[in-house]
Amino acid sequence: MLFEIAKNSFFLQNAVVNIVTGIHPSIMHNLGKMEIIKKALFHCELEDIQGSYFEFGVFEGTSLLAAVKAHGAIKSKIRRRFYGFDSFDEGFKYFQEDDNHPFFKEGDFTSSFKRVKKRLSRYHNIKLIKGYFEKTVKGRPREEICGSDRCAVLFIDCDLKGPAAIALEFARPLLQKGSVIILDDYWAYRGSMKKGTAGALEEFLGEHGGIEVRRYHDYGYGGASFIVTACPENEEKAS
Repeated sequence: MLFEIAKNSFFLQNAVVNIVTGIHPSIMHNLGKMEIIKKALFHCELEDIQGSYFEFGVFEGTSLLAAVKAHGAIKSKIRRRFYGFDSFDEGFKYFQEDDNHPFFKEGDFTSSFKRVKKRLSRYHNIKLIKGYFEKTVKGRPREEICGSDRCAVLFIDCDLKGPAAIALEFARPLLQKGSVIILDDYWAYRGSMKKGTAGALEEFLGEHGGIEVRRYHDYGYGGASFIVTACPENEEKAS
């Protein structure tokens, strides 16, 4: 009955069109981002994937907050920490010429570290690491950052290939079967598999042939996610 009314009513159809098209794409994308984070954490709960959540590209802390709250809503018995890496006040910066993109401009995506830290201060299982990945992660012992933690979810939201490659390499010894890798802006650079976060993942998998992934869920207006299905080097260490 309701379907018949809607099918024959231009007024109702127009109202739906106006509502859906009136919502800004960035809002829709961010809603999808929260959904994939929740899916990833629920997957890790169902599959008993131990370890923590690592987010590269925190900006104002919304997705990191969503991760903590989703973990709480699941009523998980697994103890997880939530690590957030970002330049914060320094904003967006190119370290490689090949990363240039018309939308991602230097100086954009700045956020107040003090403000974000205050926003997340009630959650004592969150650790923020301030600075460019090239300085805070590359070459730094992982134990100084996350001790002996393993990775359940790796969320990379730094847009560019260079920083994404650093994030993947940092996480490599922490990955395990069942870990979820989420890549924002996966379809950027006109869909190129050589640039952006997609290019970083392709090179990472090529350099570490034993690591295999399976496509999980796409989300929003350009995000993709993958489940690690093989990670032999780390499996040997764990056994």
